[in-house]
Amino acid sequence: MKQSWILALLATILALALMRPAAVTNTSADEAGDAAVTPTDAVTFTRDVAPLLQQHCQECHRPGQIAPFALLTWEQAYSRRAKIRKVVTSRRMPPWKPVAGYGEFHGVRGLSATEIATIERWVKAGAPQGNPDDLPAPRVFADAPPLGTPDLTLSAEVYTVPGQTGDIYRCLVVDNVFTETRYVTGVEFVPGNRKIVHHAIAYIDTSGYAVELDRLDPGPGYTCFGGPGFRAAGYLGGWTPGSRPWVMPAGAGLEVQRGARLVFQMHYHNTDVQPDTDGSSIRLYFAKEPIDRRVHFARVIDTNVSIPAGAKRHELDITWPVRRDMQLIAIHPHMHLLGREMKVWATLSDGRVVPLIYIDDWDFDWQGFYFYRTPVRLAQGGRIDLKAVWDNSAENPRNPNRPPQRVTWGERTTDEMGHAAILYTLDDERLNYRPQ
Repeated sequence: MKQSWILALLATILALALMRPAAVTNTSADEAGDAAVTPTDAVTFTRDVAPLLQQHCQECHRPGQIAPFALLTWEQAYSRRAKIRKVVTSRRMPPWKPVAGYGEFHGVRGLSATEIATIERWVKAGAPQGNPDDLPAPRVFADAPPLGTPDLTLSAEVYTVPGQTGDIYRCLVVDNVFTETRYVTGVEFVPGNRKIVHHAIAYIDTSGYAVELDRLDPGPGYTCFGGPGFRAAGYLGGWTPGSRPWVMPAGAGLEVQRGARLVFQMHYHNTDVQPDTDGSSIRLYFAKEPIDRRVHFARVIDTNVSIPAGAKRHELDITWPVRRDMQLIAIHPHMHLLGREMKVWATLSDGRVVPLIYIDDWDFDWQGFYFYRTPVRLAQGGRIDLKAVWDNSAENPRNPNRPPQRVTWGERTTDEMGHAAILYTLDDERLNYRPQ
């Protein structure tokens, strides 16, 4: 009897609870937002990730470009989601070697911390596609010359790159001799086949020696690795994926002397089984306004390089005196396969230090000229300092010597270099060049 009474009481309490309205909790808006994750809160490809790939990746990751795969669609990104997360969180991609804050440059590539976090969240959530209506319009890559119609376009001889042969470095001599001295204010290097062109540099040859090197090597051009094989009179443009045309400051120009030829140093990489061809060219824009300052070329260099076999960290310090007031326009660090770091700075006459560039994870495959957002003024009496660091140990996977050997300065693959090329103008120079 007592047991049945207790059961009846419990049933009554349960019935009253079911009829009672739900209690209203006093939860703040922020707490509610944190607690409730709706589909609109999730990171999706169409709304969040696709715009990042368009802005930072598709320059290379699209058909016909140097990247080994495309990143245009959700399917393409989904299949590579783990790799994408790995390379962006390690900042290997997009490729940009200078350390942030040590020199201010044009055309900086890279993802912000927020953008990296977005990609991480997307991958961790399973890389959802999202609403197709959120997908932005495809990015359009213009083929028109960004600087307008060039005054002169020069092309190298077509070169055939064998299939799956790794990296090939070839210097191609342009069959054109300048009949008068010209000043160039804009340069655009145009790779003929972006699928196999990794990077390129255009050199000015006034010695004629490049023609002789070409004659001695069968086929178009000649093999060249560290440099062009001759003492260059200067640079006249270059290209890496995502790079912009060279534009000189007002009143300044790159001098191409009468009798000069151009030589394209090409880095090819053909991953296909079949051979492929390239016919790269360069677009030149000559001065239309008076030129008062020549864009000079110099190297902060010491050829007394001798790296002991097995040295894990071999350093070399180089100094270049500033003998006249100048403005630094661009800088190009250069090392070979043993290179690990390069830091360049200016020390002013009063002891102040001006950061110029610092690459703390050198990669021979990603190098080129870096143009300053504002020319760096350096007064007479100061100096440019450079520290180069090499790793000649067996632990260096890029070491071409097995076992490691003593390495000295030179242009071969097994040699080394460690210098910085600079482009600059002199404040007191007055050319009074007037275009005809």
